[in-house]
Amino acid sequence: MKKVFIHGTVAGVTSATVAIIYNISYSNALFVDFSKVVNPVSITSANIFGCLLASLGYYFFAKKVTRHTDVWFNIIFLLLSFASFASPFATHLPLDIQSPELFPGLAIPMHIFPVLLWIATKPLFDYKDVIEK
Repeated sequence: MKKVFIHGTVAGVTSATVAIIYNISYSNALFVDFSKVVNPVSITSANIFGCLLASLGYYFFAKKVTRHTDVWFNIIFLLLSFASFASPFATHLPLDIQSPELFPGLAIPMHIFPVLLWIATKPLFDYKDVIEK
């Protein structure tokens, strides 16, 4: 179980770093400031929580699904990430924020970073000894 949480933490911290760099780049390139809604603390906590939750979900999923575990889990995780795209569109921004139409362009790609980094870091962690099938 320890490997599961280490994987989730590594993927979460890595995806948070990428998301913060993207946030800074996007904000500087388009001269927008969404720091009232999206800031480094919220980005970091959301990414780490999402990846830890994914790792925990994978741990229990792998105990139930014995064939093609990685493929099925990755598809489910990706579909859930795509489903989360609705939240940036539903977010009500404060009235004093300029260019609110640019917010989805900032937030939507950040919803993909956890799944990408979770999948990318998965080969670094061998769960076979942790998950007995």
